[in-house]
Formats: sequence, structure tokens, C-alpha cells
Amino acid sequence: SGARWGAGEMVLAGRVLCVMMASASGHVILERFYDPISEPDQMRWRDRLHRAEASSGAGASTVAESDCDKLATRCGVARHGDENMVWCGVGDLRFYAVGSEEYDEYTLAEVLQALASSVKGIVKKGFTEAHAFEHYGMICLALDEIVSDGVVEATTWDTIRRAIKLKMAD
Repeated sequence: SGARWGAGEMVLAGRVLCVMMASASGHVILERFYDPISEPDQMRWRDRLHRAEASSGAGASTVAESDCDKLATRCGVARHGDENMVWCGVGDLRFYAVGSEEYDEYTLAEVLQALASSVKGIVKKGFTEAHAFEHYGMICLALDEIVSDGVVEATTWDTIRRAIKLKMAD
């Protein structure tokens, strides 16, 4: 049986359900839901993620920009029903992922590590909301290489960077 995601909606077994990047103040910069869910359900998940992060203690899952490569070991983790929730902050940005079944906290932390490494490689100026918006298109391309239709595909910056270059050459 699949994991429950929204009100009465079922998902395929074992997937990344959502990846989100937000500012420290809570503004959503980038968000991907890999199964169709209603806007009210999306809002409920955003709220669950923010509450889970807040309950873990201020700064508990935040790493310095210079320690971005260690993000996967510092992620906050929670469960909601059958779903795993993982989050971490770097600089002024917050990264979140939700997954089901075999997409456990370790796999989701690897997704966030890949996304944060991609942001670092793309932005090069610091983890701020303004820099993220300035490079929004490239960050979206990176996320598309990391997770495709809810399945983790690429997790190293070098692989992601090469795939983006190939797409840009077409």
C-alpha cells in the first residue's frame, strides 16, 4: 500500500514527495510536489515542516556556509504518519524534503545535501534569498537533476553540473 500524502490521495510506493527551499523568514523560494495535491494540502505540509523545524530548537539544524558539505549530518528529522520529513538551514536559506517508505531520513538528507551543494556551486556569493532568486532558473535545473518525478537521480554537484551543461547546450 502507498503512503498517505493528502486528504484521501495515495502515492506510489516510496518516493520523494516534496522538496522546498525557503528563506529564514519563511518565504518559499522553490517548491516541488511530486504528486498532485491540493493547495490546502500543500499549505498544511508547509506548516508541518515549519512546526517540526521550530520544535527542534533554534539553529539546531543549521550549518555555516563553510560547512555546507556537512549538511547531511546536521539535518533535523521528524515523521508524520508514513512520511519522513528532513530539514536543514545554510546561511539565510532553509531546505526541506518529505519522502515515503525507502526514502527515509538518510536519503532525504542526501537530497538536501545535493541541493545545498548545487546552490553553493551556482550562486557562489552566499546563501541569501536575493542570491537564490537571482539564480532561480539554474537552481530549478539542478533540482530537476536531483529528483525527477519523485525519484532521486543525481546527488553530486559534479554530476548535476554536467547534466545542466548538457541541457543548456541543446
